Amino acid sequence: MFTGSGGEDAIEGWSGQYNGQGIPLARTGGVHYDSKFNKDKESINANYKIGSLEVNGTNNTLSQNNLPTGTINTDADQKYDNYIFRQKLDATYQVKLDTTSNLKIMTDGTLKNSKANNSNVTKNTRGDGSALNDNTSNTTNNSNNQIFNASAFYTKKFKKKGRTISVLVSESYNEGDSKGFLKSDANFYDEKAKLDSTQHIDQYKTNKTKSNIITSNITYTEPLSKASSLIFNYSIGVDNGTSDRKSFNPSSPGNYNVLVDSLSNNFKLNQLSNQVGAFYNFKKKKITVNFGTKVTAVNFNQVDEASNYEFKRNFVNWNPEVRFQYRPSQQKYFSVSYRGSPTQPTIDQIQPVAVNNNPLLIVVGNQALKPSFQNSFNINYNSYKVLSGMSFFVYGNYSFTSNPIVSNQVTNSAGKSTIQYINLATKDPSNFYLDANVGRKIGNTDLNIGLSGNVSGNNSYNLSNSALNFTKSITYTGGIQANEYIQKKFDFYAFFGPSYTLSGSSLQPNINSNGRGFNARGAFTVYLPGKFQLASDADYLYKAKTQTFDSDFHRTLVNASLSKTFLKEDNLKFTLAANDLLDQNKGFDRTVNANFIQQNTYTTIRRYFMFSVTWDFNSMGGPAVKK
Repeated sequence: MFTGSGGEDAIEGWSGQYNGQGIPLARTGGVHYDSKFNKDKESINANYKIGSLEVNGTNNTLSQNNLPTGTINTDADQKYDNYIFRQKLDATYQVKLDTTSNLKIMTDGTLKNSKANNSNVTKNTRGDGSALNDNTSNTTNNSNNQIFNASAFYTKKFKKKGRTISVLVSESYNEGDSKGFLKSDANFYDEKAKLDSTQHIDQYKTNKTKSNIITSNITYTEPLSKASSLIFNYSIGVDNGTSDRKSFNPSSPGNYNVLVDSLSNNFKLNQLSNQVGAFYNFKKKKITVNFGTKVTAVNFNQVDEASNYEFKRNFVNWNPEVRFQYRPSQQKYFSVSYRGSPTQPTIDQIQPVAVNNNPLLIVVGNQALKPSFQNSFNINYNSYKVLSGMSFFVYGNYSFTSNPIVSNQVTNSAGKSTIQYINLATKDPSNFYLDANVGRKIGNTDLNIGLSGNVSGNNSYNLSNSALNFTKSITYTGGIQANEYIQKKFDFYAFFGPSYTLSGSSLQPNINSNGRGFNARGAFTVYLPGKFQLASDADYLYKAKTQTFDSDFHRTLVNASLSKTFLKEDNLKFTLAANDLLDQNKGFDRTVNANFIQQNTYTTIRRYFMFSVTWDFNSMGGPAVKK
């Protein structure tokens, strides 16, 4: 039996996990069983987990939307209270059928209930500061999910060394049922900032979904020589699902029974995919080479049960890969690789399910959308000299996308926006990242000093009121770092360095979010007499004001702990810890995305004190065997 609590929790919820935003309250527990039998040829592993996670907090977003005719500034406040309760039971059975084959069977089932309550207040103003529109909304949602997964994995080794075959069959079933309310009031103002019109929404919404995915995969490896081999695989997948979404207006207060046809639909989805792949592997002495591709043919068929409208789509995905690795010694390593991957347009981009949660933003489908294709290149070099402690590494990535899927956002004079996604065949958006670090020991000491530098950026495109917008962002960072470690005595780490960001939009070239920053962080641990340990870490972040955001941001986080270990193997530890001693932890982020420049501030975990007891059972082995 184990129990625990904390900020990081594996419970999947409205966003998967706690992501650092809001104040979490987690309660978890479970039971684990593991056993081997039949002379260790068979084993079974089973787990039962139960837990809940509640996160509540506030979020403020300041953003600037660059348009051909000017800018729209948004100030949005959100208050949320989300809760999820989950139970999960899983089991794994493994058996060695003989000396050359194994079978592994896995299954799990999950029950989830989640509740979400979100309140939003959004104000949009023109570039001159005059009111454009505002919206106050509240959404509540209560959903239940049932999830079941099962798989069987069989592997077989043949007499010829390196020749193998494996078969995987799996099924995943997911059923969801959610109910909730949307209440919204929007006001629209004319160019003189006088109220022009209003929009009121009061609706009850339901959404029932089912999904059943069955896949199977066969992989065969054939050695060609001691240094090379071929790998073939074939897989087939069937995806069947339904989605029944309805919206109701009230016929009288509290009586929601008037169906809104434009916001209601009932879809059935059938998808069949066939994949074939082949890869060549070569490894001899210092060189390793891998290359190959996977090809997937997909037949997509969606039917609107209400109107009998049928939407079919057939497409082929290619996933080529190439990788070269050279390792002249254990202390040196070099690799370069390429990967190509298509991105199919989502069903919401092609044929969106009508959703009016944001009455100021409507999505229109485009059935003519074609897939985009991303080309990604990576390079990696590492070198280390043992005697001098000299180390050097470089990592870089560059990617560009052909035929990208971009948004065309049309905003009218009232601030209402309509988004439609299109292919931009004439432009290739790109991303790049380059990181380098060099360090060495100082004399005969254990002190290591290093320098690091990083540059990253992206070029992106979108259309705003059908005008092409080019957004460019580059961030430069550098720093000095030092670390030292003396076993069971002392260790520390420190880093400090500046950063500078350049960003701007072609639609409004006189407006940018260029700004400087500075970051410093460090940590140390001192081993004291009596098996005591004193530890602390600190992090300082500074972001200067920019043309768009007129305030600086400072944050200093300091944590500390005092620990004492017990027992012969020091496997029992008592710890008194303090988080955010200065009580300065504030959620903060600045981003540039398409024609949006955005700053986000949010509530997060601040100062607290905690006493913990840790008992490591793994160190409690039997007595050593004397020879």
